[in-house]
Amino acid sequence: MRDETSTVLQRKKRRRDMASDVMCLCVVLLFSGLQFTTGCAVVLPHIMCSPGESVLLPCRDINSHLTEVQWWIGDSQTHTLHYSVSPLDAIKGQRYKDRVQIQGNLSLSITRLNVDDTGMYLCKTTGTDKMSNVYLIVEGCSLSGNEGSVEISRYSGESVFLSCLVKCNGRHEPDSEFKWKLPNSREINLNINSAELSRLYQGRFQMFDIKSGNLSLLISNLTEEDEGLYSCWSKENQHKSFRLTVKGCTLPETEREPKTKYTGDSVLLSCSCKDPKTNPKHFRWTHVESSGTEVSSQTLRYKDRVHTFHKTTPSNLSLLISNLTEDDQGTYRCTVNNKTSADTRLIVKGCVLSKHHITKSSHPGGSVILPCSCEDPKTRPEHFEWKRAAVNETLVSDAEEINGRFQTIRDSPHNLFLRISNLTETDRGLYVCSVNGKQSRHVNLTLTDPLDYLYYLIFLICLMLLLATGCIYRRFNQRARKQRRGSRLIQSDER
Repeated sequence: MRDETSTVLQRKKRRRDMASDVMCLCVVLLFSGLQFTTGCAVVLPHIMCSPGESVLLPCRDINSHLTEVQWWIGDSQTHTLHYSVSPLDAIKGQRYKDRVQIQGNLSLSITRLNVDDTGMYLCKTTGTDKMSNVYLIVEGCSLSGNEGSVEISRYSGESVFLSCLVKCNGRHEPDSEFKWKLPNSREINLNINSAELSRLYQGRFQMFDIKSGNLSLLISNLTEEDEGLYSCWSKENQHKSFRLTVKGCTLPETEREPKTKYTGDSVLLSCSCKDPKTNPKHFRWTHVESSGTEVSSQTLRYKDRVHTFHKTTPSNLSLLISNLTEDDQGTYRCTVNNKTSADTRLIVKGCVLSKHHITKSSHPGGSVILPCSCEDPKTRPEHFEWKRAAVNETLVSDAEEINGRFQTIRDSPHNLFLRISNLTETDRGLYVCSVNGKQSRHVNLTLTDPLDYLYYLIFLICLMLLLATGCIYRRFNQRARKQRRGSRLIQSDER
């Protein structure tokens, strides 16, 4: 009987030993698998990992049937608990947010490791003083905010700072394996020198002191082309992303109400971005009917006649044109960043001369005013001149007065009267008033003989005297009749 009992006990012992061996084998396989899958080196109670990797910290010597467990960072010698890792920090804190999880065997899983995760980790279950510890060492350089994604919105013309900080420990320091990935499959390696960076990106991209771990990127004078995904990378296993949105200029209308002006006036052609905070990189005005001629001070046709306001108000792209001419009439197009545009139709009313030809008379030695004016009193011709048709000789123009006897009378901008003094026989004939080289009117000047003029004057005076005498006689005759009629009535009453 005793032999049978002894045999049973030996069998149970062998089973316990076998179970223990299996458990040890499982632990070895577990840590071997951990080392294989994450790259961490396990030499219990130490585990060494690299930044960006994941690790599974075992809660040893504690019954896994106890489901409530807490993980802390602390001092294994004094059993001082400094910082709650899970579950408190996993819920409320930021240091381990979204990075830790307790597995079914009470192990602690930490993802996206960084050098600040180095320390002594202790696990303990609630209601017991039993504690297990493991020391985690994270060697290398870690990227702050690894696998994080930041949404950034800016306006064109502004600057943006993309923060990318690297922290290293031990003998490690940032190296050339760090890089920036930019939109459109572009890259910036950190070994690029500042001169080359300035050349490639027109001096708008700036990097900082890489050796200190500041890998941030500053982009100034943003354009809509800068929009996209930016990411700071470390050895292909750590990265931080920035989704940059650049708000550009949007025009409220593509076609505006026509504007009507007169020659010599000024006109303001409106063109503004919807959002006053925007600052478009490029814009230009063109005259559509002139094969897209650019409207700027550099164009001879518009020199010293145009003005823009974007230097003081970046979102205001309006155009001021002064001293308008009839050639300025047409469609003006405001184009922003070669994408959007808005058209404005400009109508310029010029001088239209009256259609009637006139004959004026005078006499030698006298003066005469030859009329010539625009039909619309608001118009003001850009150029005009008076000529004598017989000899095609310019007498006066808007530029100069050639002869002192010939003078223009411009009591109003639309009047182009010509005054000729000290008339001579050679002044008779046809005179031509022309405007802007496009239209003209004729005035015929006739001169009468001075003697004929004197006879005409004497005849006119005599005629006036005769008429005056007739009027006086008629009034005297009417008064005499009234007096005679009154005398007769008196005599009739006396009888």
